[in-house]
Amino acid sequence: MLCRTLEVTRAAYYQFSRRDGTTTEQKEMQITQAIKRIRLERHHDAYGSPRMQRELLKRGVQCSRNTVAKYMRKAGIQANRRTKFRISTTDSNHDHPVAENLLKQNFWAQTINQVWLTDITYIPTKEGFSYLCAFVDLHSRKIVGWKTSRNIDSELVVGALDQALVLRSPPTGLIVHSDRGSQFASEHFRSRLTANGLTQSMSRRGNCYDNAPMESFFKSYKTEEARQIYDTHEHATRGVSEYIECFYNPCRLHSSLGYQSPIDFEQSIEEPLFVGES
Repeated sequence: MLCRTLEVTRAAYYQFSRRDGTTTEQKEMQITQAIKRIRLERHHDAYGSPRMQRELLKRGVQCSRNTVAKYMRKAGIQANRRTKFRISTTDSNHDHPVAENLLKQNFWAQTINQVWLTDITYIPTKEGFSYLCAFVDLHSRKIVGWKTSRNIDSELVVGALDQALVLRSPPTGLIVHSDRGSQFASEHFRSRLTANGLTQSMSRRGNCYDNAPMESFFKSYKTEEARQIYDTHEHATRGVSEYIECFYNPCRLHSSLGYQSPIDFEQSIEEPLFVGES
């Protein structure tokens, strides 16, 4: 009766009922499956639709951001978010000198090795807190030096700085911006900056927005890697190393870099990475 009413032959109806999904349905299935495969990779389950769409494009899956957002909603896929929990790692009640704020929330650098940002964050372990100090190049968002320690002291920040100095050989005058913590205001840290011709800058008291890109990195780390409590300090250090060296620097897509990773971005710019390189 249905075929007679619609003036369709019985053979045409059975052919329609046995065929695979429409082109649109097949595309939706292809993209949704690709999204699920990406989310199974470590650190990628925190990707929302903008970053997920760029990751799909990198892998040859053509789609728009709106399409990805729609398919993620339909499949019940959301970016994982870490529960907020924060302790202060900044002790600004000290008698050390405080440097002028040279950035004033102007988070733009013309070249690499022009401005480095730095800060400290805590890492929960079953042994107690470990601490991570990292330095990020403001131009490329690459982590250029880092160090973990059981102690939150000047040795921690100087160790991370020394790694960055060895790897980057920055020019004289590079600005190193931090908060007013006693570790960054210490004679140990300030003397290392002076010895290498670097200029110190500090945020205003209690203003996290004065070092926002650095805070953004720590948020990404806590969301994409440190969602569990590590067993030991050594376990935490391995987790940091794997996240920075194997994911964040070479793979993680940054909206501020046109959805490139820091390493890809640095390789795409014309200026040399190291002083004296041609």
